[in-house]
Amino acid sequence: MMNLIPWRSKMMEGRTNGGTGLARLRTEMDQLFDQFFRDPWGTLAQGLTVGPPMDLAESENEITVTAELPGVDPKDIDIDVTGDTLTIRGEKKQEREGKERNYQFMERSFGRFQRTIQLPTPVDPDKVEAVCKNGTLTITLPKAPDAQRKKIQVKEG
Repeated sequence: MMNLIPWRSKMMEGRTNGGTGLARLRTEMDQLFDQFFRDPWGTLAQGLTVGPPMDLAESENEITVTAELPGVDPKDIDIDVTGDTLTIRGEKKQEREGKERNYQFMERSFGRFQRTIQLPTPVDPDKVEAVCKNGTLTITLPKAPDAQRKKIQVKEG
């Protein structure tokens, strides 16, 4: 079978830059996923902040956003609505015990988070309600009156 890339070129590329382009890409992707799963609420290598997982549902009159915030005290959650943008900020605080421990591993994450999403339509910020129960935050955002759908009846001409 004939090789399309000369063997010497492959060998030289591997020596000069730490591996082939695909090998380097795979290594960087593996490192990115490892870091994400170690610290999903933290900051990734590129400075992107990962926030809590969310669901967004829309009905005729309102939008409902549900976010998972296990272990977050409702007093540590800040919600901001501006036009058609919703921002949720908060902090999951680490419990401190008086006695130091030598952890074998830690999978729980702590720290600040922020998540901003664009809503499908403008909402009425004065009527927004938020309830946090059992680690689940539910935000009900009534649509602005001019953003609600109106059914238009077609007349026979």
